[in-house]
Amino acid sequence: MYSVMIVDDEPIIRKGLKKIINWEEFGFNIVCEARNGEEALELLKEYNIDFIISDIKMHKITGIELLRAIRDKESDILVVLLSGYDEFTYAQEGIRLGAFDYILKPLDAQKLENILINAYDKLAMKEKKDHEYNANKIISGEKILYDLLRGKNLMLMDEYISQYNLPLIKGKVQVAIVEINEIIISSEDLTENDEWNYLNNEVNDLIEKELKKSDIEHFSLLDGDFGKKIILVQTNKDIEISDFNQSFIAVLKEILKNSSENYQIKLNIGVGNAYNQLYSIYKSYLNAKEALKYKYVLGTNKLIQLNELAEIRKKNFVYPIEKEKALINSILIGKDDSLSILQELVSEIASMLNSDIFSINIAFTQVVYNIYNNVLKKYSFLEDVYDLSQIINIGFLGVETLEDIEKQLMDNIVKLIDIIKEHNLNQSDNIVQKACEYVLNHIDEDIALSSIANNLNISKNYLCSIFKQQTGENFLEYATKAKMERAKILLKKHDYKVYEVSDLLGYKETSYFSKLFKKHTGYTPAEYKKISI
Repeated sequence: MYSVMIVDDEPIIRKGLKKIINWEEFGFNIVCEARNGEEALELLKEYNIDFIISDIKMHKITGIELLRAIRDKESDILVVLLSGYDEFTYAQEGIRLGAFDYILKPLDAQKLENILINAYDKLAMKEKKDHEYNANKIISGEKILYDLLRGKNLMLMDEYISQYNLPLIKGKVQVAIVEINEIIISSEDLTENDEWNYLNNEVNDLIEKELKKSDIEHFSLLDGDFGKKIILVQTNKDIEISDFNQSFIAVLKEILKNSSENYQIKLNIGVGNAYNQLYSIYKSYLNAKEALKYKYVLGTNKLIQLNELAEIRKKNFVYPIEKEKALINSILIGKDDSLSILQELVSEIASMLNSDIFSINIAFTQVVYNIYNNVLKKYSFLEDVYDLSQIINIGFLGVETLEDIEKQLMDNIVKLIDIIKEHNLNQSDNIVQKACEYVLNHIDEDIALSSIANNLNISKNYLCSIFKQQTGENFLEYATKAKMERAKILLKKHDYKVYEVSDLLGYKETSYFSKLFKKHTGYTPAEYKKISI
């Protein structure tokens, strides 16, 4: 029901308006009355009003003055003016001020009913748009927070905190990533029953319970990649960074202990270093991701702190650094000789470590992480269109032979090079590569060919021509393909609704977006969300 205020200085008119029709049949409820515009303005402080029907000529403040005051406050309340024949010019002025409609005295029930039908439609449309706006703002806020965790747009952090009401405060910051081991290793099986929801909800409740019990005042719990939770803790108290770190570690130990003993759920927890400045939030997040990878050599159901791994790395991680750099540089430009460099690196490290599988596991866990971090540093936008974690999650634990390690490495590096090639990031023509990078960096926007051409200081025709010549596909096809890959991530990894993804990627018509998505994937967006790929 939409709320209504009646404003008229004649009691008989107010009574007549209430009785002339059944307001509730049209979706409206009369909540208050006022004898003039002055009373109406006071009542607006008390009631949340959607619709006002007001006489034009009244003592103290007229209907026109009431309408003007409402518009001056930038309120979008629908106002209908009651007018006598001799007040028609006033009614016209009211329309110019933004009155929704006017109705002449004596009252005509049919005319009022028609006005209410139109008013209901307009209010319902506004309500829908407000809901979509708020939903999109929440989506945008979540995306921006994830971007900040990955080190994107840090210079705009203050503006983002204010605009999107992000759960961030200035001061010390630390990040941990909690991984539900059973979901990670059995994701395909779990998505087909209720066990995923059970595990997810139980771990959420446990984490929140332990954080609330602690002396940590500011914390946030976010959903990360599939089966992962991101815990962000902050303080603006004047305490030592080591004390802040120890408080958080104590909470995480309780989470790990209770999860295993009381819920029989195994967790892997990676903890980043604590930092004094909020702007270092991304450093702690990347620290936590790096620490979590050591589960492959340290085992599961453990709390892994990056700052405690220094001795392990110093003792065991001995490998040819120049060879590793050559490998990374080769991968970044999508060169096929990356595989031969990788084989040489595996051979050299195996020889240096006397073919000790445990030590080799540790070494190549670090190698993989170095590759991953360098790819993200140069092509951070790739995470928006491809789930790179699928490639990096090699899982050396339990691997018994050097040949198995080499095969896993080779398979995953091939996939990574294929992704770089697929998005034309290995192009020798600098213009084409920059155009591709522009598309991927602005994937969540309405990408216009003219904007990219202007950014590169070339004509649209030349860009289309050189792009087709170098890649074999036209530019629009490339941009659409990238957007559809982004859509797959949003639908599956972040579980956005179809209309939310359509709007986020700049498609005004959800039906058109769905048609493009099916052409690209063979599935409708709704079908894709349900299948396991």
